[in-house]
Amino acid sequence: MSAPLPEPESTDLGRYLEDTIVIDWQTPAVAEKASRLIEGADGPEARVERIFRFVRDEIAHALDGERDVRTCRASEVLKEGAGLCHAQSHLLAALMRFAGHPTGFCYARVRDDVRDDECDGDRDERFVVHGFNAVFWAPTRSWIFLDASARADAPEPACRFEAPWSLGFEPDVDRGECFLPGIRRRPARRIVDLLERAPSLEAILRNLPDTV
Repeated sequence: MSAPLPEPESTDLGRYLEDTIVIDWQTPAVAEKASRLIEGADGPEARVERIFRFVRDEIAHALDGERDVRTCRASEVLKEGAGLCHAQSHLLAALMRFAGHPTGFCYARVRDDVRDDECDGDRDERFVVHGFNAVFWAPTRSWIFLDASARADAPEPACRFEAPWSLGFEPDVDRGECFLPGIRRRPARRIVDLLERAPSLEAILRNLPDTV
């Protein structure tokens, strides 16, 4: 059984284009990168795909490296070239918003297979929140779902403009997984606070919530 996808929390698309402290797309480095990515692109589809592929292919997932990378703001993610899925979604949104594409934030409650495997079988399954994006696609007046987090144990995410969507994590409702409600205008405060305040990557992973 498929999990129902998030719906937008606002019909005001302008709210999905805002520059904020976290989605700081007016920061010169972010604006310059976005401008270079979309330069010469042949139409909106090419712009979206270029931005998506840059974040997917050039911004490493923090778990795949040896550095203790803790990033949150889009400009930080771009500078460090790495971040958790949530941080990657912040950069993707910033680049998309610069290009004029309203972009929001989505979350899924998924099983934490890594930490479950580290524990004995008597322990209850642990769930965490996974982050990805929704982009308003003007040609069809609908939202498309993009997940730039590349994981070795997940299908290769692709930039698709119609369903079925290719997401890094596809919730399995039979295991208690689900998409959380809402295409949010801003990243969840609970996630932002954790990314900004945790003293280490290990502390972030240990304290990832299972809801927002």
